[in-house]
Amino acid sequence: MAPSVLIVGAGGALGAALCAEFLGAGYRVVGMRRHADQGAPTEPRIVPCELSDPCDVETVAQTLVREQGGIDVVVCNAAHLKIAPFAELEFADLEMSWLAAVGTTFGALRAVLPAMQARRRGAVILSGATGSMRGSAGFAAFAAAKFALRGLAQALAREYDAHGIHVAHVVLDGILRGSESARRFAKADAQCIEPRAVAALYRQLAEQPPQAWTHEADVRPRGEKF
Repeated sequence: MAPSVLIVGAGGALGAALCAEFLGAGYRVVGMRRHADQGAPTEPRIVPCELSDPCDVETVAQTLVREQGGIDVVVCNAAHLKIAPFAELEFADLEMSWLAAVGTTFGALRAVLPAMQARRRGAVILSGATGSMRGSAGFAAFAAAKFALRGLAQALAREYDAHGIHVAHVVLDGILRGSESARRFAKADAQCIEPRAVAALYRQLAEQPPQAWTHEADVRPRGEKF
């Protein structure tokens, strides 16, 4: 049977590129996103899910694990971006950012990891951002969530390495071409990260042999300051 991949946060530029990349490589692809088009093609299968609710994410993911007979690769790609001065933030803004990035990952992995651990194989890939490495003015809520996600990735990598499960964190240090952020900040395509190239990297990470696992990678377009 073909390997399966679950993409949590299958919307947006990167979500679409990830679905296309894994589907093109012969994977059975299922995705979760806040809104699913009921009239969309059956492949990949996209399931609606409230990505701000870790319990809903876990419940939906458990159903997909049963339907697929286990998940070989899970990509956690959900995020919530709130840009505002710290004095204007509400606690709900911080909470929403954390729930989208960390809570969603927690819920999905609670559903997926037990079967991976039983089979002693699997790959987990988490989408980070510039905010995973440094907080910028106006990005307090986003950076706090992405810092937490990076810490979770590091802890999981050390815990599940012995169980044959590869955990990788990818720092997307820039803006994705075709994304809402690219439109918001009026970024030219040449200044943006190409989603299809990122998706290809994710698949390479998922297929790495255990003798040469990458646990963190950073990606940026040429010319991006770092």
